Amino acid sequence: MRPHRQRLGFTLIEIMIVVGIIAVLATVTTLEMGEWLANQRVKAAARSAADAYQLARSEAIRTGSNHIVFYGSPGDTDPAGNLLNGSSGSWVPILILNDGPPTTANCQIDGGEAIRGVQPGTDVQWGVSKATVKVPDDPGKAPFAPPQSNGGTFSDPSNNSVNWVLFRPDGIPVSFTFSGGTCGQIAGTGSGGGGLYITNGERDYAMVLSPLGGVRVHLWHGNAWSN
Repeated sequence: MRPHRQRLGFTLIEIMIVVGIIAVLATVTTLEMGEWLANQRVKAAARSAADAYQLARSEAIRTGSNHIVFYGSPGDTDPAGNLLNGSSGSWVPILILNDGPPTTANCQIDGGEAIRGVQPGTDVQWGVSKATVKVPDDPGKAPFAPPQSNGGTFSDPSNNSVNWVLFRPDGIPVSFTFSGGTCGQIAGTGSGGGGLYITNGERDYAMVLSPLGGVRVHLWHGNAWSN
């Protein structure tokens, strides 16, 4: 009788099966990780946008100067036609301007004025991709019309859509018009609230600025906005 030999090792077919399973799991994990990272980026972008408004408000109170937050895409400008370029001369999605004391402020970007550029993140854009309505507590008067290409619902005193909002030295956001190279009508308390919307094509976030300057971030989940 031949002695029984215990088989050691794996056959080539078994090795190929294991390698195939590992490859499938790696692909699934990579896809899930990529989706997770993309969602984290758009979430961080929404937080950065909210932080920009909070910073402008706190700086207006601290310095006693008007601060204006502009937002937009490449080629967008302030009301005087000045490009939204940061201190390096390159476009920034969000620009915070120290426009000086109310007595001398002119509601436009001038050379020598303190500006801060904010880069919310990569692989994101203004607007929405899934949301069909604006956030219920969005006080903005500009129409919400998906895909909301300009990103926001901020408006001037005549309810025309604009890409800016002004913070007074008391921290209250207000709307304004621009006329003759300087500030035109500056509306009163309650006029500056609005929403700023951002998406990565799969997830939509909204930053809502209240009429008194508070900020909340919302996520479009299913068929409604959640906090």
